[in-house]
Amino acid sequence: MQQRRWTTVKWAALATSLTSIMLAGVLMWQAGPPSPTETPVDQASGQTQVESPVIVERNNGRVIWQLRAGEAKQQLNGQMHLTKPELILFTESGSSIPIHSQQAWFDPIRRNIRFEDKVSVLYQTWHLRCGRLVYNSRKDTLVIPGRFTLKGKSMKASGKAMRIDRSTERLFVDGGIRIDDQAPEWTGSGS
Repeated sequence: MQQRRWTTVKWAALATSLTSIMLAGVLMWQAGPPSPTETPVDQASGQTQVESPVIVERNNGRVIWQLRAGEAKQQLNGQMHLTKPELILFTESGSSIPIHSQQAWFDPIRRNIRFEDKVSVLYQTWHLRCGRLVYNSRKDTLVIPGRFTLKGKSMKASGKAMRIDRSTERLFVDGGIRIDDQAPEWTGSGS
């Protein structure tokens, strides 16, 4: 009789253990993984922000341009939004052309830079102002698609649609230009 009691106790303990394991498994299966809590997506949280970035473009060991900014934020489309950017283009003759604006967008794949909002370009004695300027890295040109003003020592000019080739330092005006020269070297009159 004692043996029969021990057998009954063993089977009862085994049944209790199996029942506990199955119950734990069912409860865990019903609970599943924790549900993610819904939080509003903040656009700023998906951006990388860098303070005082410097980007340098080189070709055969020579610096072509250097881009600095007060702050850069990586955009969802892959471009970088720059505040207080400064681009310094270095010409083949060794001149430097600083370009400033309030904001710019840098495309790291194409290496193009689009300046907007109070764009200012200094070249030797010339000061150019415009609302928008694009540096096309592949063509190595500055493109001003809209209106611009240009001031020199004794000359003022205004026009529309200008392109400047960095390597040759040549400029092309596609939309017309008006020039007011205060000290012309020749009068154009003949005898």
